[in-house]
Amino acid sequence: MATGARGRLGGQQELWRQLLLLVNGVGTTLDKKLQRQHGITASEFTALSILGGGRLRMQELADSVGLSQSTMSRLVGRLEGAGLAARTAGEEDRRVMFAQLTEEGKKLVARAQGTFSKELELALDVASFEPATASLVNRLRHDPTAR
Repeated sequence: MATGARGRLGGQQELWRQLLLLVNGVGTTLDKKLQRQHGITASEFTALSILGGGRLRMQELADSVGLSQSTMSRLVGRLEGAGLAARTAGEEDRRVMFAQLTEEGKKLVARAQGTFSKELELALDVASFEPATASLVNRLRHDPTAR
């Protein structure tokens, strides 16, 4: 339910709105920078980074990135086409597909890691001053165990 002229929502709905604004805004910024400098999107970089830990089932990769299995399959297909990842069928069950980084994929992750980290920090810094996302960013950055 709206609570003012700006249509702001209360409670959990407001938190959800802030989360959407934050994820979409930061994601767009990261996509632009990574695409321009390394030819990949933020989702592709995230998938490649996760694959840096070794071969994964496609479903595990999709769950780790937060995408559906079909969307992840298309994403890995693009990465395969670019020579950054490879898919293989499981040895015990040929229906189970695995993804892993290629050597070129490993090199790209190493090159793009600095860009990703720098741009993520900058985008979160900007979002921490935006009225629509500042409270959420500050909550996310707060570490109650730090002293």
